[in-house]
Amino acid sequence: MGLSVTEAFSTLVMNESEAEAFVVQLLREMGPLTTMQIESLARDEHRRCPDQTVLFLTKMRRKGLITGEASLEKRGWLWRLP
Repeated sequence: MGLSVTEAFSTLVMNESEAEAFVVQLLREMGPLTTMQIESLARDEHRRCPDQTVLFLTKMRRKGLITGEASLEKRGWLWRLP
């Protein structure tokens, strides 16, 4: 039997390593992105980070996986690969 509409479009909460790989791949393919852009791209793929996105990205920054800086032009945090 097939999946219901709700099951087919439910959001997958990624574990920490999946989410880190997802964010690194996005930044590698698309270049610097804002928190909102990362959230939107994850939502388009029915995925979300294990924590609030900005908290998760901050944890990744502390680990040295990505860098982040406040951007007045983008009106938020801009994330990139180191």
